[in-house]
Amino acid sequence: MLTRFLAKGNIRSRILKALLGVASISLISFAIVALDGMVRLGDFSVKSSSGLGQEALKISKSALESLAQDGLQRIVTDRANLCNAEFKEVEGAVNVLADICEKLWANPSMYPKNRSYSNTNQPPKPELSSVYQIPEGVDFKKIKNELELTSAMDTIFLPFIANNSNINDFNLATPDGLFRRFPWGTVAPGYDVRKRQWFTRAVETGKGGWSVPYIGSVAKNLRINYSKPIYRNKKLVGVVAINVPLQTINERIISTRLNNQGSAVLVDSTLKIIAREGMDVKSDNWADPQKAEYFSLDPDASNVKNFENDLLTAKPGIHSGKYKGKECYIAYAPVVSTHWSVLFIMPVEAINAPIIPTEKAILHQAETVKGLVKDKIEFSIIVLLAIFLIIVALVYIVAKRMAEFVTGPIMELDRGVRIIGDGNLGHMIDIHSGDEIEELAGTFNKMTADLREYIRNLTETTAAKERIQSELKVATDIQASLLPRLFPAFPDRPEFDVFATMDPAKEVGGDFYDFFFIDDNNLCFIIADVADKGVPAALYMMVSKTLLKSEGQRLGEPDQILRYVNNILAADNENCMFVTVFCAIMDTRTGEVRFANAGHNPPVIIESQGLRYLTMKAGFVLGPVPDSVYDTERITMRPGDTLFLYTDGVTEAKNPEAELYGEPRLLTALESGPKDGLADMIHNIRNEVSKHANGAPQSDDVTLLAIKYRGTVTDA
Repeated sequence: MLTRFLAKGNIRSRILKALLGVASISLISFAIVALDGMVRLGDFSVKSSSGLGQEALKISKSALESLAQDGLQRIVTDRANLCNAEFKEVEGAVNVLADICEKLWANPSMYPKNRSYSNTNQPPKPELSSVYQIPEGVDFKKIKNELELTSAMDTIFLPFIANNSNINDFNLATPDGLFRRFPWGTVAPGYDVRKRQWFTRAVETGKGGWSVPYIGSVAKNLRINYSKPIYRNKKLVGVVAINVPLQTINERIISTRLNNQGSAVLVDSTLKIIAREGMDVKSDNWADPQKAEYFSLDPDASNVKNFENDLLTAKPGIHSGKYKGKECYIAYAPVVSTHWSVLFIMPVEAINAPIIPTEKAILHQAETVKGLVKDKIEFSIIVLLAIFLIIVALVYIVAKRMAEFVTGPIMELDRGVRIIGDGNLGHMIDIHSGDEIEELAGTFNKMTADLREYIRNLTETTAAKERIQSELKVATDIQASLLPRLFPAFPDRPEFDVFATMDPAKEVGGDFYDFFFIDDNNLCFIIADVADKGVPAALYMMVSKTLLKSEGQRLGEPDQILRYVNNILAADNENCMFVTVFCAIMDTRTGEVRFANAGHNPPVIIESQGLRYLTMKAGFVLGPVPDSVYDTERITMRPGDTLFLYTDGVTEAKNPEAELYGEPRLLTALESGPKDGLADMIHNIRNEVSKHANGAPQSDDVTLLAIKYRGTVTDA
């Protein structure tokens, strides 16, 4: 009866009936017995577990203290290492700043000067500028040169603040009394940096080191300071320093807990407390010294001397002793960079506190659980075993009878699918059950045939695509390596600065630029655009670039360079390829620029009185027509003038509405954008072009080159 009932209907109904029937019998039988047994066993299991913990409790007490000591040692070592890492970071930053200051004093023109702001002259953006302060009685004329020289450090301090989360401010002071602090803030009246311990320590020792805690004159909080002297020709010219607020140490290192217990302390080599929880790290009186506070065990502690001696070994360890009337474990670890130590104090009673309630509960219940547990467990096991055997027997009978009706085709389908899944796509599943399983088998057979064909096509397509991509990657790398990419390109030539970028529209492009010296005083710079994109343009670009550089170094005049290269390209130019070129040669002594144009976009000249497109003769493109004639023209750049070159990928960039970027927008962007840093100038134009495109695909290569004439040393 049951078999006939389950066999009726399609495959889904047969499987559902079989599963629901067996599952219902199993679950109902199991629930009746298990519910009753589990309710009673639940009460007994809680009681019996207390007896099992009797022996474990004896071991737990000593083990808990041992584990707590290990935890204390790990915590204090981690905190000491964290403290040391933060101090090392500050020391490294001060050393870098000291080196920069020494270079600044050795070469005052090395960095651009900034405007200096006093207490009463707040800058528009205080976070970008420093504040200077001069003690009473110091003649301003005496420190005027130092004030102007040290203003260049604002440019150096800013990236340090941005890239170091542990550094909040910088101090720079000179023996004449000039004090400069970054960022800007109000310095307390009457402040004389020459009387501050961090300054006098650096002057007296002649090397870097940490100060004692003191109150800051601007931030009005308790802090320590790492300072280092600056020398010029063995003469002290200044001291540079970085502050570390004790609040930072308290929050990140000292406020440490183990299971919400214990306390941490930072001490120096004399056991003077540098930082601890609850220490007042704020004050309005910057002139007050910090009150001395020392760490010590209780006088009756037997191992006070051993503890102090071990602490001086600068090795991690742990001691026990009395502290403030309580037996404690004191773990310690050294802060190597400052010869300080981090201590962590944990009372013994706090370690053992979790065990005491458990011990009492276990003792109370131990006598009542022994007899009950055994009887209840045996009864539950017997009942559960009987029910389990009955359910297994029923499931076995039903499963055996249903296998030939339901599971036979399914097992055959499963076997065929496994064979196909193992990679044998030629296997055909043969099932004739007259239901959905047979249809499913046919679908699998069709799928494997389609899959074989798809894999064959995909393999061929993937191999071809990978080969093309690999070749394009190699071509991209080769093309990129041909262009100068290291900036500053001529760090030893202060007369000028140059910067350039090239972004191809495809994997490889037809734009290129180059700059090189023809002799010691004449710099040749070129920008060009091949009239195509992709691989053909890249090949033509490499040939053109090589010819322009070789002929440029040989001939030394723009019109001759273009004429000779044009004749070489035109000789075998069956595809009528061509390239637009702007070729110029700058005399770095005078700023005179000789240039010739071969159909390229006019560059922009940026002068002190404004900027404009350079008026020049158009010239014919290189490649199509031999014996073309080009004219050399001249302009003279003054110190500070910039020549901005570009390809038509800039002015012809389109947005989704097909609107060109155009020359007027380029002129506006150059006029409103940065003009001092060439890299910033070029990146700004590139960003403006991208904003105009507004997601539209790049239709042409974008190449930008800017050269600024700074003049000779005499001009500067």
